[in-house]
Amino acid sequence: MAYAMQALLPFLRGAPRTARLGQAAPYARVARAAVPLRHHAIVQAAEQLELKFPQRSPAVYVHEGARQALERRLGLLAKQPVILSITDNRHSMIHATRRTGLLRVRLHHMFLDAPGSIVEALVRFLLYRDREASAHVGRYIDGNMFRIRSLEPKRPLRARGNTHDLQEIFDELNAQYFDGEVDAQICWGSDAPARRGRTTIKLGSYTAHSQLVRVHPRLDQAFVPRWFVGFVVFHEMLHHVMPATRVDGRRKLHPPEFRTRERGYRHYDRAVAWEQANLDRLLKRS
Repeated sequence: MAYAMQALLPFLRGAPRTARLGQAAPYARVARAAVPLRHHAIVQAAEQLELKFPQRSPAVYVHEGARQALERRLGLLAKQPVILSITDNRHSMIHATRRTGLLRVRLHHMFLDAPGSIVEALVRFLLYRDREASAHVGRYIDGNMFRIRSLEPKRPLRARGNTHDLQEIFDELNAQYFDGEVDAQICWGSDAPARRGRTTIKLGSYTAHSQLVRVHPRLDQAFVPRWFVGFVVFHEMLHHVMPATRVDGRRKLHPPEFRTRERGYRHYDRAVAWEQANLDRLLKRS
């Protein structure tokens, strides 16, 4: 799963610092009116240094009033001039730099209607690398993943394979272990070219914001037992009902409670043993 929270460097007055969460996101052009009059000289100095702001997408303009309101609030809480850009980036929810006396912040549009407690935590996170604030903001991002544009390719999902039908397996597990409450989709993934010396293979994945389970196509072979495919599917379904948690600001995909429930799968022991015994066969492309 994507979007792991990374610690930001503290912003020290008078010294340029850069802080990132994930990868860089596109800038949005800043309206001069959003900056208090006493800070216009600073903005002019920045423009004279030819600091460029690439254009934002037209969809961002409808949020201009909310952007300015959030920008003013960030500035008041940070007690320094802030220039805020809103993005629809799929990789970076937060990005901030400090140069020429300005704190430049880029936020995903999910923060436009964030509650006051989140905005306050965001400022503590940006300025002081506050661990508790980092965890608070991280939980907010996790709870708003559905607002991030899907990274999934626009192509039909294929669940029926040559040997195994993933939808049948999914439906059986859903009824037996989850009371039919898992509403995710499932499909076979794509097989990447084999790499020499490779010793591991990711047999399944779950994408939270699109609620999609993917299974590696190398499991769609006659020598792979149906109950082992079911074990891989069961593991990914658990990620749907047991989202990642944060401990001390770090994201944990498999906490003890997850592992306990995973062992409840009927064929757990022999599935683990089968995977260890057949890893070499799975690594070889059919």
